[in-house]
Amino acid sequence: MAHHIPNATSALHVEAESVRAGLLLSIHEGWSEVELETDSASLAFALATSNEDFSEIGRIVDDCKEYMDVFSFISVHHIYREANSVAHRLAHFASYSYYDDVWIGDTLYY
Repeated sequence: MAHHIPNATSALHVEAESVRAGLLLSIHEGWSEVELETDSASLAFALATSNEDFSEIGRIVDDCKEYMDVFSFISVHHIYREANSVAHRLAHFASYSYYDDVWIGDTLYY
């Protein structure tokens, strides 16, 4: 998914918005099992804990936690940025585009 996020205040904000959009897409597609990967350790921790989040992304994290309850299985993993090259390329693509694009099943080449 490539999606331009206007008024983003930080990289963490963009990552959280991306997770929220991905969860909504997963719900829309009817997927019951989801593995969520993020290169933000703080976001992975916020999603995995039941603690209330008062940070700049707290409301987004709350939304994500509600969406996560929909799935019969969901796991959240922190991965290193170097292992997240596809997401990095999509983010780069989205930063130059004001269109929303979604790829499911096919490999994106550019």
